[in-house]
Amino acid sequence: MIKVAVCDDDKQVCAKLVTIVKEYFSDIERAVWVAEFTSGSGLLKANIRFDVIFLDIDMPGLNGIQTAKKLRNWDVNSKIIYITNYGKYKSCAYQVHAFDYVEKPVRECRIFDVLKEVVHYLDNAVEKQKYAFTTEEGVVTLELDDIYYFEYMLRRVRINTAQGNYTATYSLKELYGKFNKYNFESPHKSFIINMLHIKYIKGFDILMENGVTIPLAQKRAVEFKAKFNNFLQSTFDKI
Repeated sequence: MIKVAVCDDDKQVCAKLVTIVKEYFSDIERAVWVAEFTSGSGLLKANIRFDVIFLDIDMPGLNGIQTAKKLRNWDVNSKIIYITNYGKYKSCAYQVHAFDYVEKPVRECRIFDVLKEVVHYLDNAVEKQKYAFTTEEGVVTLELDDIYYFEYMLRRVRINTAQGNYTATYSLKELYGKFNKYNFESPHKSFIINMLHIKYIKGFDILMENGVTIPLAQKRAVEFKAKFNNFLQSTFDKI
């Protein structure tokens, strides 16, 4: 699943871009998650690693250039596409390694062309780790990055993913043994979660990027939070 952010203080521009992005990915039959922001500070506070960011340059408070410079302190991989009325900012845009530059008013054909290029780049950047699961719905091949968590319930494991939920008969111990090396950890006896999709931890609640809250067992809290902090640090070191 490709994660896209649209950040523009003009709500009408935001809405138009969200519609165009969703239409493009629907046309190519690819999973997409689109988040909408009306300020640079809002985008930064989300603390999410997006694959693609449509970012307005001329915004009150933090402008697009300032927002991107702060973002690049911890995320150098996202593909930033600047949206603006002002051609004078174009040279500044490339200082923060912008992927492309689109002038307003935004046109569907132009956005489609940019998305085609960025999707091709993302698909060929790295070989994605995949795994075939035998489920009650049949054999399903999933990219590990698309799995949010495994949940044990009623003697079955529910695999919660960006594409939907699947039910299987694996044990959590078996799954942990296979996927722990891919940054899956167990915060509770009934869950194994993909740390890539943790939005934040507050007390004994773990909020995932899909909006689900996972419980953090008190006796596992210290160790789990340490592992999550190590994961974040190692991720930032790599990028």
